[in-house]
Amino acid sequence: MRIRRSIPDNIPLGAQAILLVGLTLALYLVPTGKDAFIAWPVIALFYIYFFNSFFSPVRIRPNIPSYTSIETLFLMFYYLLFINPYQLDLLGMSDLSRNTFLTFAYESGSNQALLAAGVGFVAFHLGLSCTERRQMLHAHPISQPVSDLSYYHGLSYIILTLLAGFVLTYEIAGLQSADEGRYTQITNGGPIADGIYLLISMLSIMAIARAIATLCNRKNIDLPTVLSLVVVCYWSARILVNGDRNTFFLIAIAAGGGVFTFIRRTSWITLVACALFSIILYNAVEVIRKSQDRSFSNLVEKMLEERSNKEENSSSSFTITTTTLRATFDIIPERMDYGYGKYKLIGFAGIVPLIRGSLLGSNNTLATTADVLSYYMLGQNAGWSVGSNLITDIYMDFGVIGIPILMCLLGRFAGAIQQNAMRNPLSTKTITFYLLVLANFGELSRYALDFPVRMLVWTYLLFFVYEAILGKGRGNRQGLVRMRASGRMSQ
Repeated sequence: MRIRRSIPDNIPLGAQAILLVGLTLALYLVPTGKDAFIAWPVIALFYIYFFNSFFSPVRIRPNIPSYTSIETLFLMFYYLLFINPYQLDLLGMSDLSRNTFLTFAYESGSNQALLAAGVGFVAFHLGLSCTERRQMLHAHPISQPVSDLSYYHGLSYIILTLLAGFVLTYEIAGLQSADEGRYTQITNGGPIADGIYLLISMLSIMAIARAIATLCNRKNIDLPTVLSLVVVCYWSARILVNGDRNTFFLIAIAAGGGVFTFIRRTSWITLVACALFSIILYNAVEVIRKSQDRSFSNLVEKMLEERSNKEENSSSSFTITTTTLRATFDIIPERMDYGYGKYKLIGFAGIVPLIRGSLLGSNNTLATTADVLSYYMLGQNAGWSVGSNLITDIYMDFGVIGIPILMCLLGRFAGAIQQNAMRNPLSTKTITFYLLVLANFGELSRYALDFPVRMLVWTYLLFFVYEAILGKGRGNRQGLVRMRASGRMSQ
């Protein structure tokens, strides 16, 4: 069987490269301001790239065309943050100068922000395309997919034990991570609470991946995985009502994307309906987290409540992220120099628990790009953070040239994960990493570049330890499974 193309691409590589160079040069030369003749071409270009991705469904499993690819989900959130606000402003449906959360909207950075966003999505797609073309040039026959379901049976018990243990510890100790505390205005436990919170999210996606892998192999889900899913449902409901919609959607994207990629096919109409429902839910959670009544009944009520478009657009926290990208070009390098890799070094150091605090000590006032943005946009004693975004996080370290390079590398990484999933779509390990990347890249636009790193590395380490405990039987196990699969085929 010949290798399948994962990304049916109608945009030639040469044209993509020329376009990327042109956009990057334009970003260097563009004047400050908010000009329609710059905005509309970038908006139109985005639609070309998005529809190219959306209507060319990826086939991780040969018989299931999936509209929830890594690129499609990445571009959907990217659109809400970096493209749609300018489109609404040009159509008179919103006003970039109005922002419920900020006193200054940095409108003069609109040209640069839009072009930087254009460089970002073009470079990301180019990276994906290069990965796919490289696979085609070095194509080898796809071997019979290997099922490692029984090999990772013990992992189900480990996931359940760790997941339930961390949730109980978090609840009993009364911990409040920074992710949750920014909405409850209460934090407790510091880096330890943050680490446990992240581990719960990671283990939740692992439990979902284990269930998806079981269903892929046409088996019944084992008891520890069922119990893990019960814990996942409880935790998801808890964090949603408490206002942490981003972590909730990480888990939801993994679950929905897993089903629509590995279990059953879905239509683009269904995906659009899910996206619209998600936006309504996202906005409703933003309202109730400011309320004392954090209940499901209040959540449903806010979802059904009508709000004017302009009110909703100006009061959405999406506008904060949109504004941070415009503010970036006002801050760097005029008011502060580039980080030259400092912020990435600090971010990636978070792989090792508690090391960032040890390295930085008390001198950590501007340790991240979110700190820099908050300092210049809100002042030193604001009491809250505007956060960061993917393009800003790259630009603050490496300037304009860093955007096409690192976004292209992100696309290469996403393509490699996608190709690996195609080669072995029945593997628990493969499905786990695919869903982790799918979920994290779906929300990556609103975070720093290092956002997915800890979750991916810690998951890898958990698999590594599990496989090390089982010893050398791993290689023999894969060979045995292939032989059994061949035997069943010959029969």
